[in-house]
Amino acid sequence: MLRQGLMAASGVVLARARTGESGLWLTLFLRGEGVLRATAPGAESGHVRFGGGTEPFVWGTFQLHRGRAGGLCLSGVDIADDMLSLRKRPEALYTAVRWSRLVKRFLPFEYPADVLLANLYWNMRLLSVPAVPPAAAAWRFLWRWLEDWGLAPDLAHCSRCGGAPEGAEWTEEGLLCSHCVRDRQGARPSFSGAELTLLRQVAERDGEAVAHLFEKNESFIKYEAAFALAARCAEGLLYEK
Repeated sequence: MLRQGLMAASGVVLARARTGESGLWLTLFLRGEGVLRATAPGAESGHVRFGGGTEPFVWGTFQLHRGRAGGLCLSGVDIADDMLSLRKRPEALYTAVRWSRLVKRFLPFEYPADVLLANLYWNMRLLSVPAVPPAAAAWRFLWRWLEDWGLAPDLAHCSRCGGAPEGAEWTEEGLLCSHCVRDRQGARPSFSGAELTLLRQVAERDGEAVAHLFEKNESFIKYEAAFALAARCAEGLLYEK
């Protein structure tokens, strides 16, 4: 937890809102500190300028001051990455907004989560790559979040028999191959063998390799619906935890 006085930490602006004093309320996600709320007095009126450092999804080093009353106040920002290319793509921007809301919902305030912070940064960078469908970046971000929290399903093996499935259904137990799915009542999310292979590649490779994968294989855009379905399944696990 931040003590009284000055401090600086790297991170991102998750969201902002106006205050009644021509200032801004900022929700920040910072290294070593977690999610915090801070005021930026005068930022909205232009009396205090932060060089674009209060825009959502801007990454940088934030200088903060905690007063005796306990509130945090922004005093300066050194921008490292403005994510401008992401913010110019509507679907990518919508995806980043959704991630921001999930982080605010599931991460307690002032709870350090540096692995999640790094995961957020590199997948926002992936969202900036035109060849990568936002749904693929969303799947990668959510699966890696689940993996860090010990909730991610095994993508290479059936959770019941341990075999390598040629296709699988997403169930409460994890991924089940066609031989192990006993209750066929009701529709469950299902994935073909090719879809599972690509889901695994995107989840496990580094961001640069994923970008290269889509840039070299334009036909992979046909799997966008599978990525969107897998991302919804992964997000559902966060709500069930």
